[in-house]
Amino acid sequence: MAYKQLPIVEVSVDRLHLDLKNYRIPVAPDDEAAALNYLFASEDVLDQIKLFLRDGYFDNEVPIAVREDSAYVVLEGNRRVSALKAISDPGIAPAHRAQVEELRTRYATEVPNMPDKIRVIVVPNRAAARKHIARLHTSIPKKRWSRDQQANYYFSLLGPGFDVQDLKALYPDVAVVRFLQMAAMRRFLSGVLFKDKTLRDYVVSADLYMTSFEYAYRNAAIAAAIGVRFDSEGRIEPVRKKPENIGASLPVAVRNGLEYLMNGFRTGDFNTRSPEFKARSQEQAALLARLLGTPAAADDITQDTSGSSDDRAAGAGSGGSAATGVGNGPAGAVDSGAASSGGGRGPNSPDTLQGLDITGLPFDHIPSNLKKRVLELRSINVNKTPSAAAMLLRSVLEATIKWHFDGTAQSVTGMLSQVFPSVTSRYASQRSYRDSINAIQSGAATKPGSVSWFNAAAHNPHLEVKADEVRAAYSLVQPVLIRLMRPA
Repeated sequence: MAYKQLPIVEVSVDRLHLDLKNYRIPVAPDDEAAALNYLFASEDVLDQIKLFLRDGYFDNEVPIAVREDSAYVVLEGNRRVSALKAISDPGIAPAHRAQVEELRTRYATEVPNMPDKIRVIVVPNRAAARKHIARLHTSIPKKRWSRDQQANYYFSLLGPGFDVQDLKALYPDVAVVRFLQMAAMRRFLSGVLFKDKTLRDYVVSADLYMTSFEYAYRNAAIAAAIGVRFDSEGRIEPVRKKPENIGASLPVAVRNGLEYLMNGFRTGDFNTRSPEFKARSQEQAALLARLLGTPAAADDITQDTSGSSDDRAAGAGSGGSAATGVGNGPAGAVDSGAASSGGGRGPNSPDTLQGLDITGLPFDHIPSNLKKRVLELRSINVNKTPSAAAMLLRSVLEATIKWHFDGTAQSVTGMLSQVFPSVTSRYASQRSYRDSINAIQSGAATKPGSVSWFNAAAHNPHLEVKADEVRAAYSLVQPVLIRLMRPA
């Protein structure tokens, strides 16, 4: 059909009439008041009012109207016109008047900016508009941006004079930080010097679904293992450097771990349902060990089923006393031949191990004596000596904090209650650590892993420390330890 331009005219809102034959309304209403009541109740006109008051009226989608009996009847845009009418006169929708008045009060400064006249396309008759209206509501007239594209959009808005807080104010209903993390990670990946050149092509293309990859990097331990730390505004630290430059400067060992992770996403081995991304799962511990370049913990070695249960708990049997030995490889390494040649048995649950599962704790930087103390967490018998295990865990946490801040402007001394506030001050604003740090800092004495619980375990003669509490305490402090065992 030949294109025929339709007139666009400016019409007062109060001269626009709702369409009583509107396809949105299952049964034709008797009058405009009934039509308004239905649209408010079933089509969320209140949400449209909020959008107009918050973001302003924007006529990128011009209502379609037809002249009938000297009036303009709205064929397309009834919801928007209803919203404008109610903003002007809340009394037209008595059942929702209080809610409209509340929105008018909340956005009082914007009410005067609402138009009393809007542009509408005028069609000669209803038949002329039917195909267009059908296309709008029975197909997808605009392709929705992917989350990746949305992330790029929000990221592009940042600049001089417009920061993250401005972005949050402009889009209060959007998870802004999540989108900024996504955009930052895409840029971070683009700078990484992958050995496999085709892998870079993959990580910067739409083939990598960021909504899947975020299952990995939104986990603080995994993010730390691949060289990423977010601040509270979704930026990769240090924020003075561009994300792609941070990616380009990754140490070889960290880059190798990242390359392994991204290859897993490319092959489909990793996805949103992968157990590797479930908190505190044995599979996640194994992934962290692989990313950090450390072998599996000695407790994961397939053990001989002969001998007493005490002997097996102590690490005897086919693996020998592996829990107490350190091999020639990286810190904490043991001979894992038994594990690789076992008869198909899967890894043990962390709660069935003799000690605490230290797989995933980065040993690269901490002093050797502190490293030995951490290795004792693995070999100590939590079930037999839970109080001693609690004291050892407290010692590791306190000593790690002191090492982490040593030589910095926040250098700390004293007991756990005196040094942990520095951790809170430095990292509690970061979303990935916030909950754990707040629970450790402010949790009651009944909260395993809190400072108060550690103090009670050490000083309260009436407190019974239980093995499951020690394991719960370790689960709470482990993500914080992973961060603190890397330089500040």
